Amino acid sequence: MTRQTLEKLRIRWEWLLRSLSRRRGLVLRTLLCWAIGCLALSVDESKTYDRRFQLRGEQKAADEVVLLTLYPSDFLSVYGGRPYSLMNMSEITDITDSFFWDRKTWMRLLESLLKYDPRAIGVTLWFGENIGDIRLNGDERRVLENKKIIWATSINNVERMMNPTFARPDLSNIASVDLQRDDDGVVRRLFSIKGEVPSMVERLTGQELTSPQKGLVINYRGSQRQFAHYTLSELMNDEIPPEALAGKIILIGADTGSGPRYLTPVGPLPRAEIIAHLVDNQLHDRWIKRLNFFWYAAMFLLLTCLSVFLITAYPQSVALLFFWWIGTLCAALSAWAFDTFALWFPAFSPFILLAATWIIFIGYQATRIERLNQRLQQEQRYLQELEQLKNNFVSLISHDLKTPIAKIQAVVNRLRAQPLEEGLQQDLRSLHDSSEELNRYIQSILKLLRVESRDFQLHREVADINEVIEQVVRQLAPLASEKGLRIDTELEPMFSAEFDVTLMKEVVLNLVENAIKYSHPGGRIAIRSEEIDDLIRVEVQDNGPGIAADELDKVWRKFTRGKDQDLRTKGSGLGLYLVKYFIELHGGSVRLESQVGQGSTVSFTLPLVDDTPSGSKEEVLS
Repeated sequence: MTRQTLEKLRIRWEWLLRSLSRRRGLVLRTLLCWAIGCLALSVDESKTYDRRFQLRGEQKAADEVVLLTLYPSDFLSVYGGRPYSLMNMSEITDITDSFFWDRKTWMRLLESLLKYDPRAIGVTLWFGENIGDIRLNGDERRVLENKKIIWATSINNVERMMNPTFARPDLSNIASVDLQRDDDGVVRRLFSIKGEVPSMVERLTGQELTSPQKGLVINYRGSQRQFAHYTLSELMNDEIPPEALAGKIILIGADTGSGPRYLTPVGPLPRAEIIAHLVDNQLHDRWIKRLNFFWYAAMFLLLTCLSVFLITAYPQSVALLFFWWIGTLCAALSAWAFDTFALWFPAFSPFILLAATWIIFIGYQATRIERLNQRLQQEQRYLQELEQLKNNFVSLISHDLKTPIAKIQAVVNRLRAQPLEEGLQQDLRSLHDSSEELNRYIQSILKLLRVESRDFQLHREVADINEVIEQVVRQLAPLASEKGLRIDTELEPMFSAEFDVTLMKEVVLNLVENAIKYSHPGGRIAIRSEEIDDLIRVEVQDNGPGIAADELDKVWRKFTRGKDQDLRTKGSGLGLYLVKYFIELHGGSVRLESQVGQGSTVSFTLPLVDDTPSGSKEEVLS
């Protein structure tokens, strides 16, 4: 790697460290949530298997496995001449495997099964020393030691393997049927012990078990009777169709009705049926698979990061909806993977992770929002102080400019009263107009500062809006005459209303003054007033150049003028802003309609009844 590449990597690494340092609170909380999820994952295993089997219901089992069950009643004829033959067989509670041994019955049973040519026959009952010393003749040895028949072994009290009576010399027809229970007595796993007698599953399937240290987790297909099931009576009476046994793995077991059973996640099952589930798992590779803890931890880390992103990027209600959806999705994916691929994914621990993330980060978000509010309040105070300093500065400058402007205007007026050359008179007139324009700018800024001050209040009084309009028309008549403009008024008689006369006079003055300023010489300005329901409506119409449609919303802003007016006429850009501001202070509204080349119409409405809520000034300012 070149020095330049190493330098870039160093810079990126330092940037990453600085970013993590600035967000260490967020990172530490994320790691805590992930640790809680991993801790919940470590205990979310054995008992969750049981719930999965109970929730998913019955599943299809392998067709290759058939169960043949022996009942005590099948051997009534065998024990017919014995002293307890009159006993009710259902009352016998201590029936061992030796009870089901009868030489002739087993010869007939096995011969009947072998004629169907099954794949293998597994006898889950142990027949050894418990049936005494038996001498086999040639025919019996040919049947009982057939290579397709696998006999069960047993372990005595000193943990020594006891072979069955019919074991071949090479022990190729015997297998272990021992089932190991978990600490709570439930059979959940199959363990393969190397060096000992192979298990019945390996003998019947011909496949070697690759059992991990924790054993193979059994994928039970359901409760009892999931496999094809026949009885000894049906076999002896030829009631079983040939295709039901041909090429199948047949497991022979006993059911005493009241005898011991093994506890499983799907309920109590006899030993032969559990072995049938084991054979089914081995034939179709249905053992429950579990990934390495590292992969689950990695997935939990991704889930934690996603949860943290959602709760920090979205409102709480939206984040809670996402959390519920993710939890439901995790549960659904877990059930689907378990049922379809026999792959175990945790379903309970993701909910623990999501709940922990929600609880921890709700507090974090509350703390962060509180800090942001404090910072916002502090910045707001700084902005208020800055605004006050700005207003004080502008007010001070404006007041200081008024005196020299007044002196300039006084000198100009005195000089204009004297007989001077025409050129000098024009210069003085231009100087007078410029000083007047500057004075209007200053007055507009002072008005803006006054109305935007925090202690500004409306001074309402009963007055007639028509009188205000007429005063403004008389005041601006000389200005209109200079441009040859005619001002027509259509004032509808109406009742008096309550409003701030000074502010309303400023509104009408600004509107009419703008109309005079922008109207073409020799044009006409129309002013109308009318009463509509409980509103007063005033309209000022001119025949000026008009305003483009994309500029209509912008002209109401502070210090903003139409883009075409900056070169044609001079102004401060505060007139329409103050108009809208004053009208909205009264609870009214302003509207502007204009077409380029056809003039503009500005109208405003005022309520006859004062329904403006207290604090309306603050609302308008905001």
